[in-house]
Amino acid sequence: MKEYIAETGGRYTYSDDILNLQELALSMSAVFDGCSDFIISGCEIEGPRVSPGYVWLGGKVRRFDGCADAVYPYYIYEINRHESVVYANEVNKRGRTCYLCAGAKAVPDTVDPVTDKLPAAIEVTESYAPRFIDKFFGRYAVLLDTPFARQTVKKDLVLAGTFTGQKEISSKTAVSVSGGNGYMLKGIVKADGHAAIGAYLHGLLVNEIVIRTDGTFSFMKQGKELARVTEDGISCGTSLNENARIGAVRIKGYDIYNTSDVTDEGCIRINYHGTEGGGTKYRDFAVHDGKACTTPVLKVIGRTATLQVGGLLSLQSTGRGIDIQNTAYTKDNARLTNLITWRDSAAALLATVGFDTADSFRFALRNVLGDIVLAPLGAVDVLGTLKINGKSVSDTYVTVRAFTEAMGKKVDVVEGKQLSTEDFTTEYRKKLAAITTGELTEGGEGYVTSGTVAAALKMKLSADGNLSDVMDKAAARKNIDVYSKAEAGEVFLEISEGLKELVRLTADEISGLTAEEAAELKAKRQAAVRDTLDAEKKGIGELKLAKTSNLSDLPDKGKARKNLEVYSTAEIDRMMDGKLGTDSAYEGIVFTAELRDKLLEIKTGSFAYIDEGGISHAQVEGYVMTSQVVRELKKKAERLMGGYNASEKDTIATNLNLYTKVGADARFAALENLFQDYIDFLTGQGKSPMEARQLLRNKLDVLSKDEIVKDYLRKDGKLSDLSLPTAEAKRQACRAIGAAYAEEYQPLLADTGWMHMENSGSGTDTQGLFIRQIGNIVSIQGYINTARRDGSNWGGIVAVIPNKIQPPRYSVRCSAADWNDDHKYNRGSSFTIYGGSRRIQLYERGMYNVNVELNFTYFV
Repeated sequence: MKEYIAETGGRYTYSDDILNLQELALSMSAVFDGCSDFIISGCEIEGPRVSPGYVWLGGKVRRFDGCADAVYPYYIYEINRHESVVYANEVNKRGRTCYLCAGAKAVPDTVDPVTDKLPAAIEVTESYAPRFIDKFFGRYAVLLDTPFARQTVKKDLVLAGTFTGQKEISSKTAVSVSGGNGYMLKGIVKADGHAAIGAYLHGLLVNEIVIRTDGTFSFMKQGKELARVTEDGISCGTSLNENARIGAVRIKGYDIYNTSDVTDEGCIRINYHGTEGGGTKYRDFAVHDGKACTTPVLKVIGRTATLQVGGLLSLQSTGRGIDIQNTAYTKDNARLTNLITWRDSAAALLATVGFDTADSFRFALRNVLGDIVLAPLGAVDVLGTLKINGKSVSDTYVTVRAFTEAMGKKVDVVEGKQLSTEDFTTEYRKKLAAITTGELTEGGEGYVTSGTVAAALKMKLSADGNLSDVMDKAAARKNIDVYSKAEAGEVFLEISEGLKELVRLTADEISGLTAEEAAELKAKRQAAVRDTLDAEKKGIGELKLAKTSNLSDLPDKGKARKNLEVYSTAEIDRMMDGKLGTDSAYEGIVFTAELRDKLLEIKTGSFAYIDEGGISHAQVEGYVMTSQVVRELKKKAERLMGGYNASEKDTIATNLNLYTKVGADARFAALENLFQDYIDFLTGQGKSPMEARQLLRNKLDVLSKDEIVKDYLRKDGKLSDLSLPTAEAKRQACRAIGAAYAEEYQPLLADTGWMHMENSGSGTDTQGLFIRQIGNIVSIQGYINTARRDGSNWGGIVAVIPNKIQPPRYSVRCSAADWNDDHKYNRGSSFTIYGGSRRIQLYERGMYNVNVELNFTYFV
């Protein structure tokens, strides 16, 4: 910078002197380079009046003449123009440029003739106008006391002391608190509007709490949401609490209970609400056995209001029992129904107990598979009316007393008489009476089982053997009191003789008798035979009754009736007096032909069987005794395969090619025991627990924990668990993974760390300029002020390389340029380090007292 000097004696004034004065003035305004437009002084606002002043506008200092009637917002905008002057030879050329300004309530939209751009402007309001202290000092310093609402610091601000904010602290990016070892707490507002407070390690996000715009909170770990707090509550994947309280519900240990309701009706409600807390969808509730079972032990189905028990329902109390209540109807309404139902695995109905119909009050016990058995220790006492197929037994059967009384009013049985269209004969009565259990040994009447008959028939003669299977014929004849053919010929008469043998006289008998005596003897024998036969002699038929007379020729009918034990008509009429007169008056069960045929169809049958002799007998259709049915049923398996002893179970398992539970437990390992039973099996054979486990690992082809720890590395260990006892082992490991061994390579890459450049005398300031050497690479970064130099603007020294760092072997340079608004000069600066030198030399023009960023990088 040249300064004008005028000594005594007078001197010429040159154009260069004027330019120097102009340059001096411009250098003063260069202080504001880089600042936005602002008011330097004046321009005070008093209502509609804006006082005169100076402004920094469009890169120039301009004077504003003020305004008496401003309308806010009020704009001070630039006005630039060129002015011509007379040059030599009376030639008018551009001689100066005028940088002025004016004010209005709007900025002109025409292009400025000098800048060829729309005019720059300063907006002034009643409450704020950008001023010198805000835009200039606020650019380079933090003001302790500012008249403006806020200050803007565009670079980092470091406070060595404690920072206390009495009002709101706001940031457009983040608020951070740094700790040791690379840890940092940072609060930010994300692009989506959510606020987050995060913990960082070496600049990487580890955990954070996100405050969302909808009022919810999220707890994050490395980008994964662990929990969220909303107006509906806390949602998280895993909650580890030994004691928790949510509303009126308390969870303590393994207990869940209501703590708020002080009455005896306090309860825990499950699935009271459905989806999203509403009531549009049903919910189920299931309790499992803790072993991932498919079928729940207890399940409540919301849609059907059904309670399913997947195991044994055991009620254990002091006698309180089961209470089933219909909450919809009272006992006087037939629609009151409650049932206990049994179903199979396909949901087919098996049996029911309870009120089963809505049109009556009946209580039904149903079994669609088989019988219903009542087996009390004592009697079965029916207090109401007993019905069979809907009909009262009193309408079908009679009591002994009623039967006796009714029979006393009935007619006696008379041969040849009947009470219905069919004769109920003695044969039928005996057949019905015989439908009882009998014993062959007792000789009584009744049905016996086929087994009893078969056993008895073994001791009987075969019908088709014609008595050929009699063991002792003589004893048999004696037992049955019969004669042999020879004996019969001697004792009995021959039919062909016609009883002549009884009266025939032998030669010995008639020997010595006359013919008359022989005839008399024969007549006596004939008379004896007739007496024996109660026969009459031929020719005395007149003493007999005639068939055609129908007993009308009886001399004494009363004696004859007495001899025949029959009643006369008069006696019958007397006896029938008061008895039933006709068949239609009989109210009992009529023994019809259908019933008779049914009785005739009652035949004895038997199951197919093999007798003791090994002979097979086919099944015979008919009725069998209960004992025979029971014996046959014992040969069949129960539906649930129950009732077998251990030996029978083993046989069944062998036939079905299955293992019994005992066999399977002894042969196979149980899943829930995790191979422990296999280890127990080996230890039972004399192996130690360690040997047993090793044998199991060999079979599974797996390694033990110790072997894994010994032979393998943990992923999360990052090779920290790798055993490298010697330096050579470490080198081999580095070669295997293609890495450099630190002790060999680190000395070659010495790092000085960032250091301040040294000053050259008291005129330089290197507090913003740093240097660092890593290996053979040197980097210089930071800024330097062009006014802080040791020497002139052409070759002055601004910084010196410390002795710890090597200088460049060859020259390096860093240049910075600026454009002068008056279009007359190019302004710039150049910083050079000559080869082998440690000094940074400055070559500057028009950039005095300006902070210039430097960046040198060179190899040594």
